[in-house]
Amino acid sequence: MANFTNANTPIMTSDVRCDEQDIQKIEALLLAHDIARNYFRGELYDWMGNSFDGVLLELKGGSPVKLDAEITARLFMIPDKSTVWALKVNEHGNAPAGMNIYSTNPIIPDDEQNSITVFRLEKTPGDWCDALFIGRTMLRTDAPSRFGTVAFGLMAVTAYRLGFDQIGLYAAGRGPLRPADPDAYIGYFVWPKFGFDAPVDVAEMSRHPAHSMHGLRTVQDVIACAPEWWTDHGSARHMQFDLRPHSRSWSILINYLWTTLTDF
Repeated sequence: MANFTNANTPIMTSDVRCDEQDIQKIEALLLAHDIARNYFRGELYDWMGNSFDGVLLELKGGSPVKLDAEITARLFMIPDKSTVWALKVNEHGNAPAGMNIYSTNPIIPDDEQNSITVFRLEKTPGDWCDALFIGRTMLRTDAPSRFGTVAFGLMAVTAYRLGFDQIGLYAAGRGPLRPADPDAYIGYFVWPKFGFDAPVDVAEMSRHPAHSMHGLRTVQDVIACAPEWWTDHGSARHMQFDLRPHSRSWSILINYLWTTLTDF
């Protein structure tokens, strides 16, 4: 089994207490799940059908880091038997410029390809960090139950251990939620459950009839106050998951993982 203690994939955890108390516990929960044991063993292939041996990442503050196939699979949510390739790309659509990791596999719809971008983000002038952007992630309607939950949990833990600061994406769709419509985008509803957050229109909130909605500034604030309102009236926007230790994102994700996976 791949790990973060070999010469190619060193531990880069920045907060030991957080790792011991939280990250290790949910990592163990995720790795014990059938989804992880059956789909994330690192059985990846290149375009020629050869075994894919991982990717080389140029991360901030150190030498390039070679990730083996199993760690690559976890970081980029790539299940076994996938075809994988990497391309440097310019900014396009909602995605930033960086290195795109593409994958196709039997779990995503035909003629689709998933993509995640590794890029460098300037948080404040002169202060740069490593970040990930989920450009596209699609699943077939008959994909294994909780596949997306386990896949993202593994991604978040792996990204944290490698020193990434943030995972971004564009959460598509808008309320009201239409779970019976297979073509409806529900990212606006699903990604906040995993801890993603974004600003809301403060002016819109201040005009809401319920006084409790006034002054709310983020999607997570709205969901904490009135989850049914976000389900019915939420809308698409860029969202971020904060990978820094003890963030609100981690608190929400850890609670969600314990709630949804401990009875598997």
